[in-house]
Amino acid sequence: MAQLIDLKVGFSCNNHCIHCVISDKTDENDLTLDEIKKMIDKYIERYGKIQLTLTGGEVTIRKDFFELMNFIKNRKENGKITFVDVQTNGRMLSNDDRQKAAEDVIDFYLIALHCDLPEIHDSITMAKGSFIQTTNAIRKISTSVGKEKIAIQTVINRKNYQRLKNIYKFVHDEFGLTEFNITFPHPIGLCYSQKIVPTYKEVQPYVNEALSYCLENGIKPYIEELPFCVFIPNLRKYAFDFLERRCINVIGYGGQKDGELDYQKLFSSGHKKYKSCSICKYNKKCEGVWKEYFSLYPDENMIELMH
Repeated sequence: MAQLIDLKVGFSCNNHCIHCVISDKTDENDLTLDEIKKMIDKYIERYGKIQLTLTGGEVTIRKDFFELMNFIKNRKENGKITFVDVQTNGRMLSNDDRQKAAEDVIDFYLIALHCDLPEIHDSITMAKGSFIQTTNAIRKISTSVGKEKIAIQTVINRKNYQRLKNIYKFVHDEFGLTEFNITFPHPIGLCYSQKIVPTYKEVQPYVNEALSYCLENGIKPYIEELPFCVFIPNLRKYAFDFLERRCINVIGYGGQKDGELDYQKLFSSGHKKYKSCSICKYNKKCEGVWKEYFSLYPDENMIELMH
């Protein structure tokens, strides 16, 4: 089985999101094309075959994007890379040449869309016109390679959490997409702020509304960093089942400061639980909250969320 590899090619980005978790790394130099090639080949040599996730920063803004796609395409044709997905804001993929280059290589696109309203999305990305570019890219890619090859990533924050259902409904109605990520933010970098990260209690009704909408429409979203207590009882089973089928056996490169990372080990050490969690009947199954969230909201009583 091919090893999952998450490769951060650099931290340059054409968005400046308020919830950015790599804002403390933007002073790092992006990997050169030669460095990326050597790193990919190193992982191929180590594991034989790999599944590759390209992320950053924003990989599609690179001047050598076309050369990178050609290199990866060659490794795919040789059977060394079995699957390629990209985490992107999609803006540059609204350009036909870059969209076409990606189409020949990328098997799956995780595209960040943070609101259904242009003015709110653009205020979150702090990039005017980003909503139009991102939605244009979604339309092009879904038409060109198929709706089933796209998922929408929405990071919850204070500007959008009340519109979660509206976001998924917009994407479902407008583009026919059926894969969404309901993601609670990791409070690091710029995101370590109560002005950006809402509490679980605040988001609870909107998360349940959004998940109910998804399940009623045959959509099975990816759930990230939402403890079981957030969900109402009839939706909690979905959260249990999702946790059991999720895979976090990922190795990757996290930049010059972090180096090579084992995300499974990082995940376990990066969480914490409140004292109130000890009396919850789901305590043994639950992973808790990010330790940075615990630091941001040290007095939250999670048991109050239970229905």
